[in-house]
Amino acid sequence: GIDVDYWCPHKRLKPFRTSYLWLQRWHPVRGAPLVIELARRTGIHLIMAGTDPSEDHPTQAAYCQEVQRMAADVPNIEFVFLPTADGAHQDAIRELYRNAKAVLYPTQFAEPFGLGQVEALACGTPVIGTNYGSVPEVLQHGVTGIVCENSVNAFEVALKYGPAIDPQACRKDAVERFDRRVMAANYLEAYKDVLNGRGWGG
Repeated sequence: GIDVDYWCPHKRLKPFRTSYLWLQRWHPVRGAPLVIELARRTGIHLIMAGTDPSEDHPTQAAYCQEVQRMAADVPNIEFVFLPTADGAHQDAIRELYRNAKAVLYPTQFAEPFGLGQVEALACGTPVIGTNYGSVPEVLQHGVTGIVCENSVNAFEVALKYGPAIDPQACRKDAVERFDRRVMAANYLEAYKDVLNGRGWGG
């Protein structure tokens, strides 16, 4: 679960959201080529954000450079590198979520959960993601985001429906389903079912 008191929208007047956000590790399973091609085709302002890879992460550094080369001819893509200090790192992520029109989440594998999805929702930001792994379970299609096929064409169509998503619905769903207090209570109930012989999830 997440701390929805921390992951929350701006308390002040909400800024005018104009950019889409891809915020991930620098790794091929995170779908960078898909969002780059999407930005190339549509002209959306896309922020691609991640931690600045250091010498401690040579594989991520190499892939980050590859992603930058892929995007070199797309002027509407902006790269943002996050600070590494714990507090500043989380604050920077929250600010990006708060200011994004939507988070693009083109995961390329059966991701078990995907914390970034619920952090974004708690900040009142819809998510557009592939129909892999947990994404169809985390997102309420058409309510808190758009779940689509793993293609640039599908994401391009999803962009047209994104503006209809209500930020307050995103926030409400995150608070009701993914707040750490709610999830802890649900885990306890699941454990009691097991201890009382009612099985795992059934």
